Amino acid sequence: MAHDWQSDDPNLELGLERVMELDVEVESPIEIGDTGDGQRRIIPILGGTVTGKIEGEVLSTGADYQLYRDRRPSELVAKYAIETADGDRIYVQNRGMRFADPAVSERIREGKPVDPEDVYFCSVPEFEVATPELEWLENRIFVATGTRQPKGVKLAVYQVG
Repeated sequence: MAHDWQSDDPNLELGLERVMELDVEVESPIEIGDTGDGQRRIIPILGGTVTGKIEGEVLSTGADYQLYRDRRPSELVAKYAIETADGDRIYVQNRGMRFADPAVSERIREGKPVDPEDVYFCSVPEFEVATPELEWLENRIFVATGTRQPKGVKLAVYQVG
């Protein structure tokens, strides 16, 4: 339903196309401690799978650099690589945020299960490629949503169009 302040211009409509899913396995967090703005931790990435327009695997390299906060959104910056089924490699930097009320956030931090409905978890992945056939990844905006899994995270990546 349109609001009074919204125009009817079809050029201002925004669409999303689901282009891939990632199922990423992670190691136990390395706790750095309270750095003044929150609890800093690094979560090594062990590997995973990629399905969709890109088929392949998440390489066992990289990490998710998190700044956990009690009452404000936690900052997430994951840096890792994907190897496609054709052997091409893709560098990924995925910046995002996760927010839940303090009790749910504490359960997340402790690695305990939480209902995905209780957590806002979105990010903006950016890709770097060396293969011409994959350059479309560098020429578009992507957004992702995710859910925590017992030993990792599952992400759905959408192309904004």
